Amino acid sequence: MKIGIIGCGYIANYYATTMPNHPELELAGVTDINADRAGKFSEYYGVKHFNTLEDLLGDREISIVLICTYPHTHYELAKAILLANKHVYTEKPMGMNFEEASELVELAKSRKLYIASSPNILLGEYAQGIMKALRDNEIGRPLLAYAHLDDGAVHHMRYWTWHSRTGTEWPYKNEFAVGSLLEHAGYCISLLTAFFGPAREVQAYTRCLIPDKLCRNVNDTTGPDYSEIVIEFRSGMVGRITIGTVAPRNHSLMIVGEEGVLSTDALYWDVQQKVYIQRRKDLRSTDQGDAKAYLTDKEEYAFTRPTDFEFRSGDEVNVDWAKGVAELAEAISQKRRCRLDMDHALHIMEIIDAVNTDRSFSGPQKIRTSFEPVQPVDWIRESIA
Repeated sequence: MKIGIIGCGYIANYYATTMPNHPELELAGVTDINADRAGKFSEYYGVKHFNTLEDLLGDREISIVLICTYPHTHYELAKAILLANKHVYTEKPMGMNFEEASELVELAKSRKLYIASSPNILLGEYAQGIMKALRDNEIGRPLLAYAHLDDGAVHHMRYWTWHSRTGTEWPYKNEFAVGSLLEHAGYCISLLTAFFGPAREVQAYTRCLIPDKLCRNVNDTTGPDYSEIVIEFRSGMVGRITIGTVAPRNHSLMIVGEEGVLSTDALYWDVQQKVYIQRRKDLRSTDQGDAKAYLTDKEEYAFTRPTDFEFRSGDEVNVDWAKGVAELAEAISQKRRCRLDMDHALHIMEIIDAVNTDRSFSGPQKIRTSFEPVQPVDWIRESIA
């Protein structure tokens, strides 16, 4: 299936370098409002450079268009792609707010098209292993989850020196302006909702702790760099999410069940990481009363991993970015629901929109959208009890 890319900046390189993992995908062309940037990108990857968006959308052989532009452009571009009768795969977020995302989903459904949204990490190995453990009831009924996406004090790093392999700088001004909540909450929320189903209610505390990231003593237009989100799921399960770019790096996940604990240390950008399990001890029949001993020692949770797929990331993050595009292409070919389903993406967008307010405390916010359960991928499905 032929793929087009809009936006040849920093993130587009991650997709282009991992697309060879999926020979069923062909990068057929790219476009960008910056012709020089698009020219360098197309030359580096050996693909066609379309001079305008209209030229790319006019190519009848391109079936899926991937949006790799700044978040505030996603809505207009996705709408144009759908109106051109092409399927959409968009970097997160799908829109800048719930209303934009809702309109896109309704438009896609009315035209019998697909719109899928990053992130695709729920398709990765560790996420599928966790899904198997939960479905096999390895830790009993889930009660609580802690998810962290602290990226370290980015404002103290040499972020202005970060460049893609085609020479594009990391878009730090836009990243700081949008803020870590809108940029990164989707990673955590997509995983937790895939594991535990729809949310019933959310509330959050958000704040910008470093308003002068670009120039000391001058307040920039910056989004929140620290957020705490609490989600109550319809099942009664509770999840707490911490997101930020101030505290030291922490990408961990812990899921507490009645009979044990699942955990992983390098969430999000290492899809092949290990999953650990601890099982609850029965202390009622022993003399041990030490609260520290109520769990077994942490051990690796073993699960079937794909053996017929040699994964290559080609970059510093161990994520197969093109896997989500491949999943969308397969869903289109098989005429089935995509595992990166638009209703799930809309549910995530409603949660983010509910807590991404001008107030530090969002207060409790009811969530009204829902989605069908996310199905495990084929390579692990048969091993689920």
